[in-house]
Amino acid sequence: MKKIYDFIVIGAGPAGLMIAKELSAARQDVLLIDIKKEISKVHRSCCTMLINEPNTHGETVRFVDNDLYFEKTGITVKYGHPHVKLVKSSRMSTGGNKLTIVNRENGVALPYTKEIILRNLLEESLANGVDILTETAGIRAENIDGKVKVTIRDNHTRTQKEVWCRSCFAADGCNSQIVTGLDLFKTRKYFGSYRVASYFLDEVDYPNWDSWVTCVGKGHTPWGKGQIYMVPKYLADAKEGDKPILDVFCGTPCGMPAKMGLDWFLTEGPFKEWFHNAKIVHKAACMLNFYTCIMNPVEGNIVVVGDAAAFIETYCQSALMYGYLAAQAALKVLSTGKGYDDYTNFWRESFEYCRPGEIEKALQAFGLGQLQDEQLNYIFSLTNNEEYAGYVSENTAGYVMEKGIMSHIDQIRRERPEIATVIEKHWKTSADDIVSG
Repeated sequence: MKKIYDFIVIGAGPAGLMIAKELSAARQDVLLIDIKKEISKVHRSCCTMLINEPNTHGETVRFVDNDLYFEKTGITVKYGHPHVKLVKSSRMSTGGNKLTIVNRENGVALPYTKEIILRNLLEESLANGVDILTETAGIRAENIDGKVKVTIRDNHTRTQKEVWCRSCFAADGCNSQIVTGLDLFKTRKYFGSYRVASYFLDEVDYPNWDSWVTCVGKGHTPWGKGQIYMVPKYLADAKEGDKPILDVFCGTPCGMPAKMGLDWFLTEGPFKEWFHNAKIVHKAACMLNFYTCIMNPVEGNIVVVGDAAAFIETYCQSALMYGYLAAQAALKVLSTGKGYDDYTNFWRESFEYCRPGEIEKALQAFGLGQLQDEQLNYIFSLTNNEEYAGYVSENTAGYVMEKGIMSHIDQIRRERPEIATVIEKHWKTSADDIVSG
């Protein structure tokens, strides 16, 4: 490791690896830093689905020759591994009633294997000559006299070092330590934190292999809070013809152990019969801090990219896109002295959660789980035999769900006026009230 680089990238997820690959391909001197020992191994819970809804976060992404192709940006990211086509996205009550979003032609989402994307990007970055420090944390970045001083810490010795660069990229995820030390962090509003635990399960008697299922309702967890998610996907060592496994997630507010909730759902929950013979082949976990977006993701020569600037997440596909565009902006700055304003403007215009009202709408969809189980069983009984066109997308699924439920509001008013009052009020609930329960 040298003491001075052209660029330093903190975080070797999709965004950070994309930045490192693009800058090194342009013959820039790049240092990539990550806290993990094996960069391509994924121990953090991640749904990793290609959200193929057109213009998601300003881009349309699809599989072409089994690689990810970005139609507007014009980039291709190597994949070359099996992926799943899901044609349904269902919200399921404890009684098994559903509200189902469908797209049979294109799929509502296409789960793929994140490890493969990371491995391919890592190999390309290494081939380009990127220096990589693993088991190292980026703990601070400071603008000083037109350059950036980055303080890093070895995970084993706990010793700190300083490295300098022209520009630094904070791509260290939704819990970014680099971001917390910047002035722009003061512009964010904090909502709360969630813990997530997930298992990859084989040998499950699962009836919904064509679906992304969200179990909505208090009776899915022992505390009556949180949600369960299930998505079929392939392991990193899967081959064509192999069957997918089932990735099952439990997300709970901090203070409630997500693993305990997941174990309870599998052994005591309303669909426990699906998991009698299940075998755990992989475990993962994470913590999510809910903040509003950073509207200006550039402070001096420090650029915040992907989840580190987002409300919750940008999806892996958009982390790749923002990483690519951040790298191109940095190269433009080198040649013209300007470029980061272009990146900032694209971020504000493309990432939906930067727009007023979008956080509230997404949380209102999530917050349906705070209704009573009996209420949800009744509401979903009305939608159970219907299908609504749409995608898995956080930014549009809420609108589809609201439209589907409200199409029955006259019947609900007649049969269950107390539920009608709750539902009509729910779609006006603030983000703060939903997160606080």
